[in-house]
Amino acid sequence: MSDTWDARTEEYSGDVRLAGSHATPVGLRGAEDVFVGPDAVAGTLRLADVEYVFTDVPDGDSDGASQGDGDGVSEKARVATEVTGDLEDGYVEDVDGDVVVSGVDDVFVAHDAAETLDPAGAEQVFHDDAAAPTGSPDGYDATVTGWNHSRDAVDPRDGVAVRGAKNEVTVTDAKHDLTVYVVGWENEVRIEGRGLDVTVFFVGRDNRVSVGPYVSATTASESGFDNALDADPLPPEAVIQTSKEEAHSGTTFGRHRITWQEPAPDKDWCPNCGEGADAVITRRQKDAFFLFGSAIRTYDSGGVSYECERCSRHVAGGVDLSEQERKDALR
Repeated sequence: MSDTWDARTEEYSGDVRLAGSHATPVGLRGAEDVFVGPDAVAGTLRLADVEYVFTDVPDGDSDGASQGDGDGVSEKARVATEVTGDLEDGYVEDVDGDVVVSGVDDVFVAHDAAETLDPAGAEQVFHDDAAAPTGSPDGYDATVTGWNHSRDAVDPRDGVAVRGAKNEVTVTDAKHDLTVYVVGWENEVRIEGRGLDVTVFFVGRDNRVSVGPYVSATTASESGFDNALDADPLPPEAVIQTSKEEAHSGTTFGRHRITWQEPAPDKDWCPNCGEGADAVITRRQKDAFFLFGSAIRTYDSGGVSYECERCSRHVAGGVDLSEQERKDALR
């Protein structure tokens, strides 16, 4: 870095963490990727000689993907401490002053990471200001930071926050609405539960969030590209209120009119409402004389009707997705 005004140089190898022990302004140079956490920089975060920036902190000028001048900051930034060496990834956590990042491929900047962001030295900036999380992701009760970590969580109450690369988080038995906040690349989050809404924020690239069939999920914002939110299709069993076996089991002796439902695996749209559907079933009925659950004489075998998860009177699991919600979840 040029013009560093007798900066103190500190050399490290592997991953490096800036957490308040360095004299500021502090420069971080030569890392592969840099991840800047919430409330990490008590000042300005300046980017010099950086390729891609994925940021949840607006610079005041960016609108979606914008172009920096690729220079500017690198020629004028001054630092008191320069952190460099044979570095892998850099994690900026708690710096009481300005930070200058240079010579880095990708920089990932979390929500409220810095007081101001100066991306003049970045080739391309990705920022989506469509929405912001209501609380700091740093306070979520299921968090992972780093490289290639995995974590299991049961029914977290606040949210899920992932920062880094190639991490995996699996949430089971979720019952409360969740915010999922993903910063970095190739991270995976899986949410399984019933009757909850999941709101997803992406800051980075090639991340994936998937939810079970009884979870409603939407993408609130995507500061990056090639991220995916996938929803499992609702199984036909969720629309079945009474199976054939259950309907017949209630008949011992005498005449009964029974109704039951069965999956219709050959239907990918609902003949009843005309919409594309994940779970189409047939509703059948029979009026017969029964002996110990078996029809001895049939008086009437009603016609077949169809239902799906939208038009059925019964859907187990507490999920009622509108057409637009399902499109959002699968985009």
